[in-house]
Amino acid sequence: MESMITAVIFDMDGVIADSEYFNVKAKHLILKQAGIEVDWHYHDKFLGTTHEYMWTEMKKEFESLDKEVSYYIDQWVKTRKELINQEGLKPMPGVVDLIRILKEKGFHLAVASSSLKEDIMTNMNTFGITDCFEAFVSGSECENGKPDPEIFQKAAEAIGQKAANCIVVEDSEAGVKAAKSAKMKCIGYAPEGAIKQDLHQADTVVKEFSDKLIEYIMGNK
Repeated sequence: MESMITAVIFDMDGVIADSEYFNVKAKHLILKQAGIEVDWHYHDKFLGTTHEYMWTEMKKEFESLDKEVSYYIDQWVKTRKELINQEGLKPMPGVVDLIRILKEKGFHLAVASSSLKEDIMTNMNTFGITDCFEAFVSGSECENGKPDPEIFQKAAEAIGQKAANCIVVEDSEAGVKAAKSAKMKCIGYAPEGAIKQDLHQADTVVKEFSDKLIEYIMGNK
């Protein structure tokens, strides 16, 4: 007999916050300043990974990135904030309603994101959904980044739920792998126009946050 789902753990970038565009554009600008020209889709492989992993890998690849990883992370965070301030960050369509409905129906909710804790909290406050969640776990609080299951294990622990009772909402291959390695169910989120990711390990894949998704989660409760 399958375990009932009592908790939903959300990734943030590309799931709650429509932020992947800003993440990529900021990286693109920093690489350009270092004389590095790459295709926009070069960044696809870093979706869902930690800041440290991403810049470490790029430093290995490009000799002109000759400063410390921490320098590039700081520059990236600063550039991304400037872009968001200029253009404004929005939530993914339908996600705020989904989160509020799940909260009303008694699910335990958490955010587990590779982003910095400061960015997680800023976004949740901006969207007015901070009080819907019982825990926020950042990649900087974990020794291992996705696809390692650590971040989801910590999120489940923080809200007092067993892995078998959790379902994760993820948009990246690394995130789906992490959820399944944590022995959790997983909803793959692949909206139209998003960076194509291999989400085949997810228990189901959806293109939008709809009533059908709520029914799916409720059906596992």
